[in-house]
Amino acid sequence: MRDALIPTFPREIVELGLRFHPLTKAELLHEIFRPRPPGTRIVLGGANLHGLYVTHVDPAYERLLARPETLVILDGMPVVWMLKARGHDVARAHRTTWVDWLTDSFERAAREGQGVFVLGHTPQVLETGLALARSRWPSLRIDGHHGFFDMNPGSGELDAVLETIAAAKPHFLVVGMGMPRQERFVEAYRERLPVPVIGLGGAAFAYFAGFEPTPPRWMGRWGLEWLHRLGADPRRMAHRYLAEPVLLAAHLTRRAWTQRTQSP
Repeated sequence: MRDALIPTFPREIVELGLRFHPLTKAELLHEIFRPRPPGTRIVLGGANLHGLYVTHVDPAYERLLARPETLVILDGMPVVWMLKARGHDVARAHRTTWVDWLTDSFERAAREGQGVFVLGHTPQVLETGLALARSRWPSLRIDGHHGFFDMNPGSGELDAVLETIAAAKPHFLVVGMGMPRQERFVEAYRERLPVPVIGLGGAAFAYFAGFEPTPPRWMGRWGLEWLHRLGADPRRMAHRYLAEPVLLAAHLTRRAWTQRTQSP
C-alpha cells in the first residue's frame, strides 16, 4: 500500500505529551464513515487508564498513539476527569468506549454498504459474533479471522492473514487481540493493511458476541465500569484496576512536573 495521506480531525488536545480527540458517539461514527481522499487511513486508538499505562511500558503502543493518523478516543471517564482537571472543555458525552458504539458502526456499515473485518478473539467467539452480526444486519458484509496466528515477520500465517484482509476489501478493520499485541500488530503492519479505518477494539467484539458480561451502561457513565469487570474476573483484572492506576498516577505526576518546570 502506498503511503497513506495524513487525515485531519475536528479537534485535538495535547496534554502531558499525549494526544486526545474528544468526540461524541455521533461525531465518532461520522469520522469512521465520512468520505476521505483515496489513500487516507485512520487508526482508532483508545485512551483509558489501562491504555495510558501500556503506553509507558510498551514503546510500540506509544508510537502508534503519537502518529498523526491515529484518532485517540476517550475510552474511560477517568481520562475525561483528568482532562477536565487540566482545564480542557470535555464532558461525559465525550466518553466513547467501544461497547457503546460498536453495534452502531455495524448498523451504519450495513446501511452504507461498507465492509467490516474482525481480526482477533478465539475461533468460537469469532464464529458466534459473525453469525450474530449477519443475522441482525443481513445486508452487512462482514468477515473475520481469529487472533491466534504467528505474527512474526516472514510468517506464512501472517502473510495469509494479511492477504485475507486485503481480499475482503473492508472499510473498517476491528483488531481485537488485547493490549499490547493488537497495537504491535497494527504498528508493524499498518502499511500492508489497505483499509481506510483500523480500530483497536480490544474485547469489544467478545462483548457483542456474548462471551463477556457487559457492565450496566450507567456504571460506565459514572466511571464505575471497572468495578463490574473486577468483580466478574478478579484474578485477571486485579493488577489492571488496583495496581496500574497507582503506577500511572506516579508517571503522569512526573510528566506534569516536567511540563511545568520546562514551560517558559
